[in-house]
Amino acid sequence: MKKLLFILIFITVIGCSLKLKTNQQSLEYANDFYDQLNLKKSHQALESILAKDNLQNELKCEILRKLAHQEWKYYQKYVLAKKRLISADNICKSNHEIWMLMSRIERESQQFKKALTAATKAKSFALSETEINDADNEFASVAYNYSVNQIIKGKQIDLNLLTDVSRLLYEIVENDAGMPEPSKLLLGISLLNNDGEKVLKAWKSYFQIQNIENVHPYLESSAKKLNQIHKNWHGNVLSIAEQETLIEALASSRFYEFIPIYVKNNNTQARYKSKIKDIIIYSHYLQEVENETNEYYRLIAIQQADEAAYIEWLNNRRKSLWNNLTFTQNETYSENEFLKITEDHFGARGFTGSTGNYDGFVLSLGHIVKQEKAQVEQYGYKPEFIYTELDLMTSNGYSSWFWEDKAIGGWATENEIIRVREVYLNGPFAAWKTVNNENEIQKNERIINAFVNNTSTNSIKLSEGLAITLRFNALKDLYSSLSSSGLSGQELKLAFLSKYEKFRRDASLLAHEGRHSIERKYMPEKFAEWNNEIREFHAKLSQIVFSPEPRLELSGMVDNFMGDSGHAKANKAIVDIAVKCVSAHKSSMPKYSNEKSDFAQVHLLTIKQIKECYKKEDPLNVKKYLGQTAPGITNTR
Repeated sequence: MKKLLFILIFITVIGCSLKLKTNQQSLEYANDFYDQLNLKKSHQALESILAKDNLQNELKCEILRKLAHQEWKYYQKYVLAKKRLISADNICKSNHEIWMLMSRIERESQQFKKALTAATKAKSFALSETEINDADNEFASVAYNYSVNQIIKGKQIDLNLLTDVSRLLYEIVENDAGMPEPSKLLLGISLLNNDGEKVLKAWKSYFQIQNIENVHPYLESSAKKLNQIHKNWHGNVLSIAEQETLIEALASSRFYEFIPIYVKNNNTQARYKSKIKDIIIYSHYLQEVENETNEYYRLIAIQQADEAAYIEWLNNRRKSLWNNLTFTQNETYSENEFLKITEDHFGARGFTGSTGNYDGFVLSLGHIVKQEKAQVEQYGYKPEFIYTELDLMTSNGYSSWFWEDKAIGGWATENEIIRVREVYLNGPFAAWKTVNNENEIQKNERIINAFVNNTSTNSIKLSEGLAITLRFNALKDLYSSLSSSGLSGQELKLAFLSKYEKFRRDASLLAHEGRHSIERKYMPEKFAEWNNEIREFHAKLSQIVFSPEPRLELSGMVDNFMGDSGHAKANKAIVDIAVKCVSAHKSSMPKYSNEKSDFAQVHLLTIKQIKECYKKEDPLNVKKYLGQTAPGITNTR
């Protein structure tokens, strides 16, 4: 297959360093190893820190939490992970995160009653609205998974629990429409409750739809079907014809994960028509692929994976699906035909192979929820391409599974830019809380004040503070610009969410992936010669230059530029330009200090200065690629 170009989206800010010194035992170095996908060394570093004498309780608490997470997720050591958390609970000042993780461990090990208790304790320790919502979402997740487990075992589900959780989620969705996790959970629980009104409410919230009569063409069929059946669906079991309409609506909006359990709960599969049976068969296939792939990724992390065995399993499972679908069972199987058929019938899209941060075999598999023609323009190049959004991913590659807080946000081919929608859904809400939640504001201001007053030249100690400062300043300016225009309340919030989403889409997708498309199309020979570091460096230049707010983009790069991956090396080159830019403009910076490194003062650059500096360094702008003249723009537009 063709080598794809990826964009990595950092969902939260993670501290990194310019250079890793493996002989030092500190949390920063343990994090550095983790950011390089090196679980073994990260785990060893954490254990080494824990073994130190006179460790401060606050640091010891964080080490224990991180170790518990690793013991459970990667090593599947249930008893040890819980032991770590109990130890942390006895010394920590803030216990919310401890009990959130405890609930996750109990939930994933199917100890659901213990998980409900842990989620309740997590809420009791919550210190902010965000933490309360997180605990509520975890409680709801436990309740849903508990109910699913009961149905699979043929046991009665706790309807009172589901009703209470449904009411809780409805209030969250009502107040924060568009929040993906509570919207998705409300949809799943409402399907079990046969509550048509809440099914439609949750579906609209997940896709951020205000008017059911005005939706994107890709979701129009689902919207009409759900709107049709919800009116007379109030706790009653739908007729077979209505169930088929519902299943088609869920499938065409890609909520395959809810279909098998809905069918089992209503126990009517044998009476469905062939098209619906095919959807159910495909839904089961996705569940099996997700489970097997996640286990394969876990084995990669602990260096026990058998890549060839996983590839063989995946190929055989694809063939099995092919042989069970009514419209292919008599046809000759081939991989290309399989990919075409599953896209045509089920909206499936993805790839197998390596990514920019992992060279081994991975699976990316999602489903199309939006597709349209688009165009970008950079330095006179104006390629047209197809813009495709994938969502409800079965897998988004190994690194996304490993890290959880950062993920592959999209990729590009010569004629198409693909965006992974779910990676971006929480970003606008997190951004809003950064500048509108008092606890979040105070937390960020403490970090920023410590950074501004830090005269260290150690990049490990500076990078996180710099990243948070850049991001916080950008978000504050966005908030101020909108509030000063006269907006307030819900109108201000919606405008902020929309603007932030546009900023990120224009920069991280259209500019970044658009650059990849330009270079693939207009200079294919050079493109083939470049390694991933050069390709990513070029794309990140465009991501900054053509961003409406470059500080948001730069913040994710100044804190993640160590390691051997193409992304990390490209980020290092981006940081070098930022430092050079500070040096060039220090005479015009009133707050510039000779007592600090230029790296520590990148946040003093204006938006105009940032864009100008990166434009000057961009080979596409100056028409030079590695010392050679690029193709003439007039001949390649």
